[in-house]
Amino acid sequence: MDGVLNFLKPPGITSHDAVAICRRILKEKRIGHSGTLDPMAYGVLPIFLGKATRLIEYTEGFDKTYVAEGCFGSFTDTEDSSGQLVLPDMNIGLANGVILNQSSSDVSSLVHIPTMDELATVFETFLGEQTQRPSKYSAIKINGIRAYEYARKGIDVELPTRQVHIKSIELLAYAFPYFTVRITCSSGTYIRSLLRDFFVKVGIPGTMTQLCRSQVGQFLINEAYMAEELMVHGENLVQPVDTALSFLSKVEVNDVQLIEMKQGKELAITDAFSHTVVHQLYRAYGPQGFIGIMRRTPQSMKVEKNIFI
Repeated sequence: MDGVLNFLKPPGITSHDAVAICRRILKEKRIGHSGTLDPMAYGVLPIFLGKATRLIEYTEGFDKTYVAEGCFGSFTDTEDSSGQLVLPDMNIGLANGVILNQSSSDVSSLVHIPTMDELATVFETFLGEQTQRPSKYSAIKINGIRAYEYARKGIDVELPTRQVHIKSIELLAYAFPYFTVRITCSSGTYIRSLLRDFFVKVGIPGTMTQLCRSQVGQFLINEAYMAEELMVHGENLVQPVDTALSFLSKVEVNDVQLIEMKQGKELAITDAFSHTVVHQLYRAYGPQGFIGIMRRTPQSMKVEKNIFI
């Protein structure tokens, strides 16, 4: 079975668990996912089956959209509601000298409660390129070991910072101590870490309480399928392999060119390729349909990834 499934991962399981569920239902051994989603989170998790697994590397850079809920009150070690209450692991100045680790109801009596406009203004400061320090409970590998494995053992390690890009951020709802925000960002952005930095900037402790990923590239949550639906409809819910590459422009080859490609030859730049741009990737189609990915070089079109040639 070759194709792509827009899977709706439920909260409470890992992305690896989600893949195992799909493998069991669809009975496909070659299967993987793009863009890990935290266990507490739910939402879009693209699943790749069969030969489509060879395309995962081209989709991991997709922009992603999240809807997150945060709650003022306390910091946690995991930076979400699954963790334990802790003091912040950085030097920060909190608004009005607020005492850390108070319950949400107590915090309201200790600090100025910000307005919705004030919170929106703080969120806007995170727009654009920025350096982010991931959570120590993230899945980042350090010396071949996941950061969260060190954290669970109480081992302190230096986490590398990363450049992320917040494309848009919108405060959707707010009633102290809770708020809901929608964020579109580059791949590799940690939303709970973004909210951690937001709480620090506001000057009131807090943590992320819910997280939904509503979009990954062209995959939308309102078009995603739950495991229960997959059990009923099976492979009918699996989309064609090239669905994941809709962001790439299309090129077509004829029978003669396809034979040359099968022989490992690069194709001359004909009129059919006049619209192509040097170094860019393209979805390639032969007389029978999608065949793979091609790259335009200064002198030719060459096969970048052979899927059905």
